[in-house]
Amino acid sequence: MGDMTPPVSPTPLVPETAPFTPAQRAWLNGFFAGLLAAQQPGSATAAVPAEPPEDFPWHDPALALEERMKLAEGRPPALRMMAAMGQLDCGQCGYLCRTYSEAIATGSEKDLARCVPGGKATAKMLKALVAEAPPARGPEALRVIEPVLQPSEKSAPTRDQPALAWLLRSEPLNRPGAEKQTQNVVLSLAGTGLSYRPGDSLGVWPVNCGEEVELILAILRAKGSEPVTLPDGRSMAVREALARRCDLREPGEELFRLLSRHARDDIEATQLARLAADDQEAAGPAVHDVFDALVRFRSARPPVADFVLALAPLQPRLYSIASSLRCHPGEVHLTVSVVRYDLGWRGYAAVASTFFADRLRRGARVPVYLQPAHAFSLPADSAAPIVMVGPGTGLAPFRAFLQERAATGAAGKNWLVFGNQKREFDFLYRGEIEGYLRKGVLSRLDLAFSRDQAHKVYVQHRMKESAAELWRWLEEGAYFYVCGDARRMAADVERALKEIAAEQGGMTEERAKEYLAKLTKAGRYLRDVY
Repeated sequence: MGDMTPPVSPTPLVPETAPFTPAQRAWLNGFFAGLLAAQQPGSATAAVPAEPPEDFPWHDPALALEERMKLAEGRPPALRMMAAMGQLDCGQCGYLCRTYSEAIATGSEKDLARCVPGGKATAKMLKALVAEAPPARGPEALRVIEPVLQPSEKSAPTRDQPALAWLLRSEPLNRPGAEKQTQNVVLSLAGTGLSYRPGDSLGVWPVNCGEEVELILAILRAKGSEPVTLPDGRSMAVREALARRCDLREPGEELFRLLSRHARDDIEATQLARLAADDQEAAGPAVHDVFDALVRFRSARPPVADFVLALAPLQPRLYSIASSLRCHPGEVHLTVSVVRYDLGWRGYAAVASTFFADRLRRGARVPVYLQPAHAFSLPADSAAPIVMVGPGTGLAPFRAFLQERAATGAAGKNWLVFGNQKREFDFLYRGEIEGYLRKGVLSRLDLAFSRDQAHKVYVQHRMKESAAELWRWLEEGAYFYVCGDARRMAADVERALKEIAAEQGGMTEERAKEYLAKLTKAGRYLRDVY
């Protein structure tokens, strides 16, 4: 079990006669001792105890996969698998990064494609790591990994048993003529039993595009009413399975292998076998989604039920909540960027964002659940100053923060750094944000509209322009928040923050890095990145 070694219980809880090896018995005694201790009054309730950041140097979503794997070299298999994850602890997979990897390492989780942020790269790396270190068998494979904690009430909605919210409205946030489409989606929580705090996220189970489902059924010459029994034991018609249970965006190894077996053309069968072995190394045009695979390989037409079972399961999407219940009782607001693009001969569209923008009508039901924030919430001290950096839809949780601070009359100063493409078209929630500035809820507002001038201006540039003031805020105890793209924006913001610490604090680069690590450990440098 590698690193999963809880403290040994002074009083053994597993009898000596139990059918386990001494090592297994010791591990189980420690596990159950920790479980019982967590149930004592005043004890922590988290399923996974907090670990010092230095124990997991790869646990940073801004690091590239290759860098993370290098940092995990020589570690036990479960930790190397953890390094392959998206590092967001977002809960979309039903676990945290560490518990998902431990579940795979022990054999209690077989699905290697649940990490939505990591995508194909994570699934490919996990496959290689599992081949290198196959999961344990026998008693070692007991499922003792806890999934991500849900709200404490037994009847509360969960990822696998969501509540049904309903759509109140979906309104555009960009002005006509914008190159982007961003929606403020408002859902009613009436009757769901859900309650949230600013910083939390909402999990949403989308439905695939009905027209795409019908095209796939037509290509396979299927009626859609054919029955299929899914791996979880549920039976349903293939049309419903394709709409609600199957991922139509990411064709994977199982699908390519199935198509290869049924391809009547030898060349196509060989190409599909290569895609099954490594879809990134196979020659020929990329296969972007399931429909692409069927169109490109015309001789491969498997039975529709087998086709459904070869698809990866549809995963929920998480959205940072963009509202405070104090301002919008019984509602939850989401800031949704609608993703559409053309590539080659056809157009592509993201599942969840177009679900909200195109396929839902007022009053439609939406399966949802709450994903509580692990470490992205307002300071307990309402007088503490906060700095919020959020370009694009990264503004969402900061709108919630400002609504909450305004509603509670919090004394702390608030500084927002927001960026987007063009001020005229893309200033999201403009009236509300400018209203907070006039009322003094916002102490400072810095804007970075990248395409309003010849040279690109981003949020990190605004930070560096105000380096001295930002340093003063940090020295006064400000909390620093970042929300948005992990790979580029968050990395650029962190780089700028280190440069500001080095310049304004008179530090070396190494000392500046240590300064940010201390801010993180103190809970004053917080990121909600994706």
